[in-house]
Amino acid sequence: MANLDQQAVYSNQAYQPTNTIVNQKTMDQKCPSCGATLAFDPVTGGLACNFCGTVVAIQTRAAAPNVGYTLNDLSSTAGRHLQMTDIKMIHCGTCGGQFTADRSSLSGMCPYCGSNSITETSNSVGILEPTGVVPFAMSKENAQAVFMQWLKQRRFAPADLAKNTVITDLTGVYVPYWVFNCNTHTHYKGKFGRKYGSGDDERTIYHNSERDCDLTIKDLTIIASSRLSNDGFWKSVSSFDFNYTRQYDKSLLAGYWAETYTVDGTAAWQTAMGNIYDLIKRRIKEIEFCDVIDKLEMNPQATNIYAKYILAPVWMTSFEYNGKAYRVLVNGQTGKVSGRWPSSFKRFFKTLGIVLACIVGTYVTLGILIYILQVFFNFTL
Repeated sequence: MANLDQQAVYSNQAYQPTNTIVNQKTMDQKCPSCGATLAFDPVTGGLACNFCGTVVAIQTRAAAPNVGYTLNDLSSTAGRHLQMTDIKMIHCGTCGGQFTADRSSLSGMCPYCGSNSITETSNSVGILEPTGVVPFAMSKENAQAVFMQWLKQRRFAPADLAKNTVITDLTGVYVPYWVFNCNTHTHYKGKFGRKYGSGDDERTIYHNSERDCDLTIKDLTIIASSRLSNDGFWKSVSSFDFNYTRQYDKSLLAGYWAETYTVDGTAAWQTAMGNIYDLIKRRIKEIEFCDVIDKLEMNPQATNIYAKYILAPVWMTSFEYNGKAYRVLVNGQTGKVSGRWPSSFKRFFKTLGIVLACIVGTYVTLGILIYILQVFFNFTL
């Protein structure tokens, strides 16, 4: 995939944020009625007070669809840097998580591992500002209801799971993602085969071809957390509709944790290149209408490359059952749930017994039917 990297033509469209729409205040805004700290409310789209219910309207803009950091911005960190004047940088000494948060969302515990070994740090040098935020669309109450419904539907779980589960408080976290867009042009040649028939009659007919393949890459998403990149739970809830991305505004983060990227943009691009290579091969198979590729030479080139650094919403919780903790994640936009739950061997074997009884019963019934046919109707197999 070296050609895709080395021969890439960098886009000149660097990330230039428009003037931020001024709200009365952004972070740590106080409720005009009772003085409590306000937090972003997914239901109203404003800043809400959890104590007296006051809602302060805010204005945000939709993120520009074709604006992001160039590869040069990523490699030289020449883009707009995160401003740390009114938010805290937090580091977890147990799991290594690195977050930003306002005072209203600080709970003294890491939202990922629950450790209280967290410290404030001012080490924000070189951190690029997000280009956009996918706001929470699901309130804490809705996420709680979705989670409980999910819990009740778990197969082979103990019958009293939902009743005897102790649920910890849901925590809203914005997870960092790199989202790449580019245009690719690939000149290729190779030997391509299409299969015909099946079983012993199956045969593959090959043909040689040399053509060009153009493919537009849109919203190729790479998780920007080194801790979460290999975590199956996070991958299963990492599907977001980026059409709802808003221009970065710290008001949208009020009351929530936001993890900063620990996979930088250039490293994420290296991962993205492998995915792009696979997408191009898939497109070539479609062009050649083939099932197998015997030989392939290809020279991919990418142009108009830009990377968006987007924060996306996830509700996190854990619950205890018989003294053991289980982690659960809820996509804050779609409501998709991923997590672990305790298994009940009693329910498993009970279900297995019913299935086996049905199978045995079917064979017994069939045997009786055959006996009747043989005795009364001289039926033979």
